[in-house]
Parts: sequence; structure tokens; C-alpha cells
Amino acid sequence: MRLGRCPLCHGHLQLEAVVQDEAARAMLALLHGLPGGLGQALVSYLGLFRPERYDLTWERALRLAHEALALEADHARLAWALAETVERIRAKGESRRMTNHNYLRKVLEGAPAAAGLAERLPGPAVGAPTRTMQAMMGFMGVGDGQEHD
Repeated sequence: MRLGRCPLCHGHLQLEAVVQDEAARAMLALLHGLPGGLGQALVSYLGLFRPERYDLTWERALRLAHEALALEADHARLAWALAETVERIRAKGESRRMTNHNYLRKVLEGAPAAAGLAERLPGPAVGAPTRTMQAMMGFMGVGDGQEHD
């Protein structure tokens, strides 16, 4: 089943391939459960680890996501640090890919207190998954599959 086209590469999204991969299902379930802009910030951050010549595997993305989430218990502060890390790396124009979380750790050391950060985070409000995520999670039997409008 073709879900649609990727907005970046315009390739077809094959939902069957995603739901047949255990790590892909686990990754989508993890992202679905994250509050506010944390999921979007985490996905952007994981993109910094993608090797130049091939895609990041679902297994590695899931492992990296768990490692990053373990660095900070405060979700607003972590989301800010993830977004800030992505912005800084992209501003440098560096072509090499990240191999560890050391840069994120340094950004977290200088991160402001979480108060007031939620308003500055990208993405939907807390608890408001996108319609695409709702459809995918409902199809996969993860989460409640209900509309949250």
C-alpha cells in the first residue's frame, strides 16, 4: 500500500515495508509517545547520523533515539537541545556525519532551564500527533488510532 510520497525525495512510502520491520514499528511507536516537538526534534537529530552513501537502518535509528532520550529527563530541555544541535551543525555546513552524542551533550550542558522552552519548540502541541502519524499508528495497531483534534 502506497501511503504517499516523501516530501523530501518524492519516493513512494511503502507502508507494508514499515509494518513488517520490527525496529521500524518500535521507532514509530516511540515517536508517537513523545510529547510536543520532541519527536520532530529527535527525527531531525537522527538525520545527522545518516551515512552519506546509504540510509540509516531502523535498528540503528532506534538505538540512537533511545541513547539520546536517556541523556535528559526533561523533555522540553532535550527537545530544545536536539533542535539547537541540528541548527548548529547545519549552520557549520559540515558534511561529515555524527558518530556519537558528544556534541549534543555539550549543547545540553549550556541549555537553559526548561521553563518557557515549550513555546519555542517546533512541531504540534503536546499530545497532538499529525494526521499522517495517526493513520500509520492506527494501521499498525499502535496507540489508540483516534483523532486528537
